[in-house]
Amino acid sequence: MIGIIGPEDSIRLVQEVAAGDGRAEEVSVRTYTDPEQAPELARELDDLCQVLLFTGRIPYSFAAAAGGLRAEIDYIRHAGIDLYRTLSRMLLAGAGQLPRVSVDTIEADTVRETYHDIDLAPPTDILPIADSSGLLLSSLAEVTAYHRERYESGAVEACLTCLGAVHRELRERGVPVWRVEHTRASVRDALRRAWLAAEVRQSRATQIAVMMIEVSESATRPQDPYQAERQRLRLREALLEHAERMRGRLNTIDDRTLVITTTRGTVESAIARHRAGHASLLTLRGVDGEHTVGFGAGTTIAAAEANARQALALGRGSGDTHVVFPDGEIYSTRGSAVKQRLRETAPGVLRVSEQLRLGPLSTRRLLEALHQMDPNQVTARGLADAYGVEARSARRLLKALRAAGFAEEVGVHVSTGAGRPQTVYRVALQRLVGAIGADA
Repeated sequence: MIGIIGPEDSIRLVQEVAAGDGRAEEVSVRTYTDPEQAPELARELDDLCQVLLFTGRIPYSFAAAAGGLRAEIDYIRHAGIDLYRTLSRMLLAGAGQLPRVSVDTIEADTVRETYHDIDLAPPTDILPIADSSGLLLSSLAEVTAYHRERYESGAVEACLTCLGAVHRELRERGVPVWRVEHTRASVRDALRRAWLAAEVRQSRATQIAVMMIEVSESATRPQDPYQAERQRLRLREALLEHAERMRGRLNTIDDRTLVITTTRGTVESAIARHRAGHASLLTLRGVDGEHTVGFGAGTTIAAAEANARQALALGRGSGDTHVVFPDGEIYSTRGSAVKQRLRETAPGVLRVSEQLRLGPLSTRRLLEALHQMDPNQVTARGLADAYGVEARSARRLLKALRAAGFAEEVGVHVSTGAGRPQTVYRVALQRLVGAIGADA
């Protein structure tokens, strides 16, 4: 399920596009009259939806700053096609002439590319309202004041805004203003990315995870047989109850090590409860004697157990419970997610990262994205959706793979609709995995 948060007109457009794709039942919406209501509305949808999609960057920024959401959050970006439509209307209204304008919200690169595509010098007055992390740089009042100052000083002849409130304010004050609105195409692209992200999160939640419990050596030393048997039974009873709460299964590896097999989704829910300060399944209760707990997730039981053993190794030194994920990210009960990742210094990863001129974590993300695709039919558009980047960035990644000998061009895909032809690549995925190493 995708949660949509925005003003009434934008919500209506998103619902129309979703219905046109036959997926109206897969969206749940919340409407606001003020963007500052976005965090509260997001919390209402958080337990229901895997992904929350905001119709604008300002409400997205408010929600990102508030934090505390389990769902993945994103916003519908204004693409070049949105600006093209507005410029076309301005050209018709101006008998083929475009006024000098100030622009807000749309990324500067998108504005410049759009103007260059129609052989015009791009505007120099482009106001970002948030940085790359989503942190707001400008309030609505500041955006409105920026446009008014540029117009009243004679620097521009009209204003372009993506913000409904700014558009209304400027129009009421007699400032020539045009609003850049989302086209159905840009909304459809955003929805498809959101649906893909929701599917990936759902798939990830069903990955295998294990809770590995290691009993201290002192607890297993020879002792009175009766007491030893009582302690063993108490331990097994406590672990069976914990396995039931985790909807998992208890198994014994050796005299000192036991595992509860469950799902990644269960572990992530436990992490969310721990972060919120509630009692969590990360903590094992009712077990006598010293013990260490570690969690691992992976695509196979062997991989999950290997990650759990690394979590145990971290726990022995700190006394905290750790969770190690497939990409090497670590969560510790002492605080939030540990910035270090276990595998980013693996020799194979570093070697391939250097060949591709990427960071180690970006290389791992690329590998995960490629695993979701048919390696014999990879296009920039498909990789962009799987990896979560713009198409031009995906084209650079494919060219880097080709230059490093991990991909080759095998044809061109021509869409029946709009859009440029897509070069089709065959990626030597097994060779890439082998170069990175078994730890991938």
